Amino acid sequence: MAGIGFRLKNYFRPDDLLGKVKGTLYSIIISSGPWLITVLTVASVSLYAQRQLSINDLFILKSIITYTFAASLIVFGAFEMPLTRYLSDKIYMSDYSTFSNVFFTMVIVVTIIGAFLGGVFYSYFDFSLLLRSLGVTFFVSVLLVWLSMIFLSAAKNFHQISISFFLGGFFSFAMSLTLGKMFDLPGFLGGFAIGQALTAALLARNLVSEFPDREYISFEFVEYFFRNRQMIFIGLFYYIGIWMDKFVFWFMGEGKLVTGLLYTNLYYDTAIFLAYLTVVPSFAIFMVQVETNFYIKYAYYFRTIENRYDLNMIDSGRLEIVTSLRQALNRLLRIQFFITLLAWLFAEPIFKFLGLPTMMIPIFRYGSIAAFLQALFLILNIIHLYFKDTKPVLINYAFFMVSNFLLSWLSLVLDFRFWGLGYLLSTLMTLVLSFVTLNKTLISLNLFTFMRQPLTQKNYSEEL
Repeated sequence: MAGIGFRLKNYFRPDDLLGKVKGTLYSIIISSGPWLITVLTVASVSLYAQRQLSINDLFILKSIITYTFAASLIVFGAFEMPLTRYLSDKIYMSDYSTFSNVFFTMVIVVTIIGAFLGGVFYSYFDFSLLLRSLGVTFFVSVLLVWLSMIFLSAAKNFHQISISFFLGGFFSFAMSLTLGKMFDLPGFLGGFAIGQALTAALLARNLVSEFPDREYISFEFVEYFFRNRQMIFIGLFYYIGIWMDKFVFWFMGEGKLVTGLLYTNLYYDTAIFLAYLTVVPSFAIFMVQVETNFYIKYAYYFRTIENRYDLNMIDSGRLEIVTSLRQALNRLLRIQFFITLLAWLFAEPIFKFLGLPTMMIPIFRYGSIAAFLQALFLILNIIHLYFKDTKPVLINYAFFMVSNFLLSWLSLVLDFRFWGLGYLLSTLMTLVLSFVTLNKTLISLNLFTFMRQPLTQKNYSEEL
């Protein structure tokens, strides 16, 4: 997302307060828009739906929405990284000619996969045909929103992108309330499906308007899946890891059976999802400051190699990468630490204001720290991927997935007071591991670059 970060950075001029406000809002919307707006929409609709639906139907609605986002992220993870690598290479070459073609091709692929998986999943439920169809539609629509997010790295019209998310969220809320009055549970779910489908359609429209050259079908990107097979598992392991602690608390003893395959844990789910809201600033700061500052030094470093500068100049470029990362991460740490500290200190009045049980507070506090640590190790691993060193990232995310399962299970076995601590410890250990592996790569970057990346092959070929 460095490309979009550079354009957003133009809003942050020292003498332009309004520009800073706009830049901040755009950064938050683009980096966290889909899930942030969805969380707020679900919370708003749930407050109304509890007066309209039975307790069981309300749990079914919440569970379907939660499971849809969990499953869609995991499925999305399988193709996110290879597709992102393809688009990144195209952006680097300033070649946008295939963007619309690839997008439409992926829309077809994702729709087929989503419809099949959704159909199989809902075949295990004794729901009406209408409710199952709406569930599948909702699942496919969310997948298409995630797909559109990948292509936003090349987009320029932040205003239209922001409007797309807000309109989608508004229609989810409005249609859920309207249809819910008439059709109860299918109406509420249908409203969400309409809102997500609208968001996906508006984002697609923005992409088509910016990249009008299209033949609708292109499989040029497929080779990236074969060339970057490890990236398929990087995405899968990360998104499974994100949901692993929830799976433990749903299916291993303390979860409440809603219906069929749907389990939930109201205390854990609510506290952790609220904790996720506290790290929204981290992703906005990363997009505008950390990644963009790093990319400038990253590009300079590789230019010194391509232009055959002497070793001192090359190593100076490497040190500038390290310095820029240290400075940018220090700024992020200070801001996010302050926000997480406030969340910890004011947890009791926050939960009292929201009318939530105080027994959720320890989970929320653990979760706030864990979400902070997760954001940090995600950033470190994204930086790692810039150097096309996928094996350490694969190991880091596999460790996160396994450790989150084991430590969350252990915290579940111990006592309610320890719920969320397993997730915290898992993110802490993954952060340490990610720091060690990235630091090792940065220290030996010259060796790594010359031994594994044939950057000057073209120049040598021209000389020959």
